[in-house]
Amino acid sequence: MAKNKKDNPIAVYAVASQIGLIIIIPLLVFVIGGTWLVDYLSLPGWVNIVFVALGIISMSCGAMNYLKKLIAMYDNSESGTGASEAKHDVRDHDYYDQYSKPKKL
Repeated sequence: MAKNKKDNPIAVYAVASQIGLIIIIPLLVFVIGGTWLVDYLSLPGWVNIVFVALGIISMSCGAMNYLKKLIAMYDNSESGTGASEAKHDVRDHDYYDQYSKPKKL
């Protein structure tokens, strides 16, 4: 059995698949709700475009917040930034430095 909730493949799949719901639900709510309001209150058609834009903004903000939480939850570094694999030593660039600097005689 898995020691941790993060190690369980079903739990990981459940957490990752929620991003689909986080993306589709706000968009559907704003599009369907906006269409209903435009028809019910006899509003002009451009109001529906406003609801679509609000749905896209809500969808993107919700997805970004959820992805930030996922990164923080599954991050193994000490800093908590998720960039532990991106760190490298400056001395790794020595190979290219020998060709960019003029040689002294």
